[in-house]
Amino acid sequence: MHRRALVVSCSLIAGLAAWLGAAAATASANPIFLPNMLNEAQAQHAIWENHVFAPVGDLQPPAPPCPENGMLPSPFSNCGLPEFPATTLPYPGNMAYWGGNVQVHPHIYLVFWGWGETGAFPASEPCNAETITEGRITATLPCDPDGAGKYTANFVYQMGGTQWEGETTQYYETVGSKSQYVTDPKHPLAGIWVDDTNSITSLPSTSSSNPPGPTNTYTDLATEAARAAVHFGVKDLKDANFVIMQPANYSDPNALASGYCAFHDWVIPNVEGGIYDGIAPDDIAYSNIPYQLVIDSNGSNVCGENAVNSGSAGTLDGFSIVTGHEAMETVTDPGAEDLLGSGTSTTNLGAWYDPLDANEIGDKCAWVGENLVTGQGPVTPVPGAMGDIQGNGGQTFAVQSLWSNDAAEGAGYCAGAGTDLP
Repeated sequence: MHRRALVVSCSLIAGLAAWLGAAAATASANPIFLPNMLNEAQAQHAIWENHVFAPVGDLQPPAPPCPENGMLPSPFSNCGLPEFPATTLPYPGNMAYWGGNVQVHPHIYLVFWGWGETGAFPASEPCNAETITEGRITATLPCDPDGAGKYTANFVYQMGGTQWEGETTQYYETVGSKSQYVTDPKHPLAGIWVDDTNSITSLPSTSSSNPPGPTNTYTDLATEAARAAVHFGVKDLKDANFVIMQPANYSDPNALASGYCAFHDWVIPNVEGGIYDGIAPDDIAYSNIPYQLVIDSNGSNVCGENAVNSGSAGTLDGFSIVTGHEAMETVTDPGAEDLLGSGTSTTNLGAWYDPLDANEIGDKCAWVGENLVTGQGPVTPVPGAMGDIQGNGGQTFAVQSLWSNDAAEGAGYCAGAGTDLP
């Protein structure tokens, strides 16, 4: 989730088009995070409790159409309360098009980085080899003790043609005078690479705050994505998303501390302090998917375990919820809001996101229905909540809903997870 503060009063909302364009042009781009439940709950509570109009007791909805962040300085602090937390009801407002590309013909490449390296999983867990077959795509995971690798591959292969993935087809890019809409391939999974050649063992000792280079986590992840592009021999990088899946013991070390479950980003030089400088090929989209079951706080998983389904049926809920969130945001905003250039000479790589708070189609509907205090499911039966979908191969997967501009007769709402508005 990538937020920008808006310093305006309610009375100015109607005239913000030019101002918003300027704000977008001056903001620095960052990876787009999917916050974990603990981080989201704490942040939302802090905003509400510190706001001058914060209610006592249960959270109450805001007084729209005020900006959602609740951090407005004087004299604009009378604008009302921030949006309902993303874990309950989404704030109104449709996605806007910012001129960047979408993935018209999405192709997802799963990279199981280091899953066969020594020590990739706890020694106490059984480590039997598992063959994954998805149509004509076959790969063998040397170790998949929880079944998370196979579950995720099945999900990506089967999600095409569902109403859930179909929500992305209303979004488009403009090329010249023509609009090209996102398509809904039956099987978006384009390849699987089990990479045990390029060692992942140093990833846990990296940091997102380190200078660009081999000790920076994001540089490492993007470098692996670039290696995957070469491995698969991808010609159409524009429509490709390289999803970097990490094993339990060599997972992104920043996730819990920084409060996120996953993120997606665009690899291009001269952005984000240079963390992607020198990576070739560049101009690629990648998704960072840490091992969701190890992102725990005080003994409770904060990235989707049992978010929709109870018991063993919901152990892997987080893998499809999180991977689906990042994959569909990559389809509709592969440029991840990046902006090249400065001043009046800029190129906006971003495609679709909310003009008020820069939420993408997954951010706006993240964790809807979850318990705001515990971060554990099953979900509250509210419209737009997470739910189960049936893939085109018959398997059931937990997903969050996605923002649809077409829902609610064009007013927009979270849709696709089987919990749509009547």
